[in-house]
Amino acid sequence: MESVLVAPVGSKPQLVTIALDLLRERGEDVREAVVLHTTLDRPATRASIAQLGKEFPRAYKDIRLRPICLCDERGIPLADVDSALAAREAFRVLYREIKTAKQARRRVHLSIAGGRKIIAVYGMTAAQLLFDSNDRVWHISSKPALVASKALHPQPGQATLIRVPVLRWSDVSPALTDLILSDDPFEALQRQEELLQADALRLARAFVERALTPSERDVVQLIVCEGLTDNQIAERTCRSVKTVGHHLSSAYRKARVTFELRHADRHTLTSLLSTYYTLNS
Repeated sequence: MESVLVAPVGSKPQLVTIALDLLRERGEDVREAVVLHTTLDRPATRASIAQLGKEFPRAYKDIRLRPICLCDERGIPLADVDSALAAREAFRVLYREIKTAKQARRRVHLSIAGGRKIIAVYGMTAAQLLFDSNDRVWHISSKPALVASKALHPQPGQATLIRVPVLRWSDVSPALTDLILSDDPFEALQRQEELLQADALRLARAFVERALTPSERDVVQLIVCEGLTDNQIAERTCRSVKTVGHHLSSAYRKARVTFELRHADRHTLTSLLSTYYTLNS
């Protein structure tokens, strides 16, 4: 499968070339390197992009280098990613580039080495939204001698790719479905939250209205809505404490099955069902 490397670059262009070398050692068919940078008015950034521009035709003839300047909403290059506004714009660019790669059916390798830490954080969020099981997030561990030398290509044993686990929203990339229609990651996040909340509400409704018996439903509602103890529930419903306990044990068992949990108790039920009861009160 063709793949693309997405990587931020600041004053250390070697983080891009090291990632490429290590990916090729793994047999990855990288066809493009998307390099995210701030304004070229900064000498260090300008020198990094220029160095990569010279190195790619020599060392990576089959890989396209595509530098992308991080800009604000007016198209003005960002001097740095050191404010909330700048970070949001950087997130939008990251999201757009990963989404474009996924829609082209490419495997994405996201390097979070180099650049501002906030870029790495937003990169992980974009990966959660858009990655499928084929995509990877990487960190680079380099020997001090390699870093000090500023060499673009590591000697054997000087650098290692460390895979960073990603908790994905779905096994299928949303970029390949009609789920994410906007290029704005914040709209995508809101849409994901809405879908998750809707799914949680449907599951809660099925549990309360179909899985529980009427007696179990009475007991569970008193726990979730009023926080009553077993003794208080027994008094309120004119049942014995033992009977209330039986109802609760059955409800916990059913909750473990319905919500696929290892453990369930009254706190679990309150967390899972409070929205349902609020909307149906």
